[in-house]
Amino acid sequence: MATGVSVLLSVWVGVCAAFNLDTAFPLVKSGGDGSLFGLSVALHQDLKTDGFLLLVGAPREKAEPNVPANRTGAVYSCPITAQQSECSRMKLIDPELDLSEDLIEDMWLGVSVASQGRPGGRVLACGHRFVKLYGVFKLRHMIGRCYLRGNDLKYNDTDNHWQNPDQPCSHLGDLSTQVMCNMGISASITQTEVIVGSPGSYEWQGNVHVNWMNPDNVFDTKSSSFPNTQHRNIYIGAPKDSKEDARGSVLLAVKQSDRLTTLQTLRGEQMGSYFGNAVATTDLNNDGWGDLLVGAPFYFQRQQEVGGAVYVYMNAGGRFDSVPSVVLRGAAGSAFGMAVTAAGDLDQDGFQDFAVGAPFHETGSVMIWSGSSEGISAEPSQVIWGSRVSPGFRTFGYSLSGGLDVDVNKYPDLLVGSLDDSVALLRTRPVVHLNKTIRVSPEVVDPNSCDFCIQVEVCFSFMFSTGEKSNRDNITIHFTVTADVTSIKSRLRFRDSGQSVFSGFLSMPKQRCVILSTGLQSPIRNKVEPLVFSLNASLYEKFPKKRNAVQDLKRLPVLSQTPRPIRTQIHIQKACGSDNRCHSNLQMTAQFTDENQNPFSTQKDSQVLYYNVSINRLFLEVNINNTASPGRPAEDAHNAVLNISIPPSLIYSGVRAKRDIQAVMECSVEDNVLLCELGNPLRGNQKVQVLIIFQPSEISLDTREIQSLLQLSTLSEQSNLVPVSVSMLVEYSLQTSLTLIHMPGPASFSGHVIGESAMKKTEDVGSLLLFTLQVHISGKPLGRLGNLQVEFDWPREVSNGKWLLYLTEIQVNGTSEARCAPPGNIINPLHLMLSKEKEKKRSLEEVQEVQEKKKRRSVEKGQEEKTLPVLHLQGQKKKSYTLDCLHGARCVTFVCRLVNMKSSATLTVRARLWNSTMMEDFSDARSVLVRGRATLKLQTNKPTINMEPRSTEMEVHIYPEPGEQQDSGAPLWIIVVSVLAGVLLLAVICTLLWKCGFFVRRRAWQAAALHQGRIMGKNEQGQRTDTDGFLIHDDQNRKFTKHWVTSWSDAH
Repeated sequence: MATGVSVLLSVWVGVCAAFNLDTAFPLVKSGGDGSLFGLSVALHQDLKTDGFLLLVGAPREKAEPNVPANRTGAVYSCPITAQQSECSRMKLIDPELDLSEDLIEDMWLGVSVASQGRPGGRVLACGHRFVKLYGVFKLRHMIGRCYLRGNDLKYNDTDNHWQNPDQPCSHLGDLSTQVMCNMGISASITQTEVIVGSPGSYEWQGNVHVNWMNPDNVFDTKSSSFPNTQHRNIYIGAPKDSKEDARGSVLLAVKQSDRLTTLQTLRGEQMGSYFGNAVATTDLNNDGWGDLLVGAPFYFQRQQEVGGAVYVYMNAGGRFDSVPSVVLRGAAGSAFGMAVTAAGDLDQDGFQDFAVGAPFHETGSVMIWSGSSEGISAEPSQVIWGSRVSPGFRTFGYSLSGGLDVDVNKYPDLLVGSLDDSVALLRTRPVVHLNKTIRVSPEVVDPNSCDFCIQVEVCFSFMFSTGEKSNRDNITIHFTVTADVTSIKSRLRFRDSGQSVFSGFLSMPKQRCVILSTGLQSPIRNKVEPLVFSLNASLYEKFPKKRNAVQDLKRLPVLSQTPRPIRTQIHIQKACGSDNRCHSNLQMTAQFTDENQNPFSTQKDSQVLYYNVSINRLFLEVNINNTASPGRPAEDAHNAVLNISIPPSLIYSGVRAKRDIQAVMECSVEDNVLLCELGNPLRGNQKVQVLIIFQPSEISLDTREIQSLLQLSTLSEQSNLVPVSVSMLVEYSLQTSLTLIHMPGPASFSGHVIGESAMKKTEDVGSLLLFTLQVHISGKPLGRLGNLQVEFDWPREVSNGKWLLYLTEIQVNGTSEARCAPPGNIINPLHLMLSKEKEKKRSLEEVQEVQEKKKRRSVEKGQEEKTLPVLHLQGQKKKSYTLDCLHGARCVTFVCRLVNMKSSATLTVRARLWNSTMMEDFSDARSVLVRGRATLKLQTNKPTINMEPRSTEMEVHIYPEPGEQQDSGAPLWIIVVSVLAGVLLLAVICTLLWKCGFFVRRRAWQAAALHQGRIMGKNEQGQRTDTDGFLIHDDQNRKFTKHWVTSWSDAH
């Protein structure tokens, strides 16, 4: 839209619609393909017949047959009928125009169309591309042209001063004037003014032209426009008002003589948003001042998926704030705000409404906003989609016009155009205010004597929002009555339906009330809660079968508000005094007990559970009584219910109940809440004990406290029922075990003493000792709450500091760490090579097998010794030693942490018996017992987790190797005699051998000759050697290496 129209439309009241616009029976009109039938629309009233027409511009329509052009555009008038093609073309272009001066080809006639309304009733239509040929060179000056016709859409000579107006743009002059003004791209007409916009004036500065007609003097006319401001490419009042930011503006101007003077400028907020493309005014809050609506269809926000905006400026006593009161935004890419129009009071609530078009929102849409005393809401009251009006729409909502009641039902209607060569007239349906009442008797019902004794009366009345109330207007009400609506299971049923819900129809005004009979269902468990009745109603719509005719929408009214139910209630008679109100006095105590109903111990006003996995069940004992106390009677507690929250660390298993009188108690679990019905009613002076059985299998190591919230409820009156919280601290006792599943068999020592520095491998130390410990934990693992650890008291040295049991390796299975490496250089401190342990990797079974063989061999040798003569009976007596951390051994204490252990872990301890120490210090030992200790302990910073330490002794029995440690206590003289006898015997044997010539080979010595200190054989005496030491034979004169050479020296 052009700027000038935007500026001066502050006095023009448009049209819009609200929630009662009908989409079931639209009147659709269609034009020629490609004619843009619907680019502009207007509602028009024929003042003579009081009939109504739809004025539709088709700027790309072909020329009339008698007009010398191919395509000129057109304006059509369409009657209010159901025939889509029933439209007539207005005669606007003079077929006898001077083609040497006027060029009407593609003039876009119908780009804008407007109706003056009462009392003038004239019609304005423009084509902004009309061209005047100027000068000898026939320069084309596109000045545009507008046509004015009478109320009957024809030219009237008696109305010459209106229908032959002076064209505001002259083709005479140069381009710096208004020879390219494009007048008529937007246009409006009032009772005294014709307003047109011309964006091409003054080299595309733009302008607005206002022709004022004096209604009392046909010769008194005035023309006003904006002056030339020397700013090109501005388009006054519309989307490109500034070359710097192009945010768009709306100019509020007044006429002063022949000029328009700007009083206020409202700026857009975003460049290129086309702020001012569409404007409208209407009094939204009914304060007597026209409020301003401005469209910006190309506004966008990527992040918020927004496309298009409408700015609402509320009139503050004749002036607008520069900041809009409300900004409405459309969907991304919808061009929301392309068309904006005020629509009058669509629902006749006393406040004006308006409509906004979003032609590119899916198939196009029109949104309705309702006015109110507070202005407007952020959300529309109705959204109309083009696809629901007609399947042919793709750009529904491109143009809008309203404010006229075309079907004479006292509700204004809305005409919607598009770029799809179609328009739709949406008519409004009457709005009805419906009043409804419901009465129920009697007020108190005796359940023992009621057979459909309850009477329900529902009545209705209505009035149109226009204030009319006519007995000739029949409407049908569809109503629904629901009995005992607040109960889950209804206690009532209607005689006619047999259910608690009754639905029916009532035609007004013939019938206004209906009476329904209702009865109680037995048995009645809930006598305290009132019997609530609900009534809801809606209008029954029976659409006509014929849709090819204009339907009378007065027969299809809508309700002024969304139907909301109304309620009323009655009571059931109870044995609770003359006032029929029961006052209970329920009281409750609770505590946790074991399976024998012995309460758990208390510390500092709180129970404590010393938990271990052997505890399978525990009870929550709840004692409830309904006994009187000072100032409080103890009447029946109807529907007494105990609500217990189940602790997350416990699993509900069951319930037991003990009470003074026998009754059935029902319990159910819903969302970790236990609901127990204690009685209906729980009589006065009655006591109940409830035992809630729980399984503690969900108690974990980090469970600090078990807490449950108990709540009593009753339908009787009692205001002091507050929740009771019962809690119990948890002391978690770990159930663990430490077992020595394998210990080394008897170990032995033998051989000779080896110094520490001479040892290279662990096997040089002595016999291998293998201990295997198993740790087991019952229940859940510790996880991040702590770790188990094994503490060793290891006999590493004897009391004099010599090595005893030398640790070589500790392997751990079942934890995240495969080896134990305590600090302090405990394991293999000499860094000996673990050759056998690493390379052979003997298993536990192999070690056991070797040790069993040694044991059997020791036993066999012991038996042989029993059969051999004992030579050392006179020796010293053997001793037995015991070495532990308190006596004879020095122990080292270290810890192996079982990190991330699950349920069990195994520790394999490899060590070596220090053989040299045994040989030196325990050579007189019959046996040596070496004893250490392993203790399982808990490492945690959680005070609620505890564990009793578990210990086991680690022992090894050591014996001297049989045959290697014979007693050396024989008498000395026997040893000396034995040595002398041996020496004498050796001398005798040597003498005999010498005498026999055993030590000398006579032939060799007799034939031998001494040569240069070397003995040579007889056969070699004829040989000689050269200077190099080679033997030379006389006969062959050849060199040989010496066959043997022996160093020899004479004694003399």
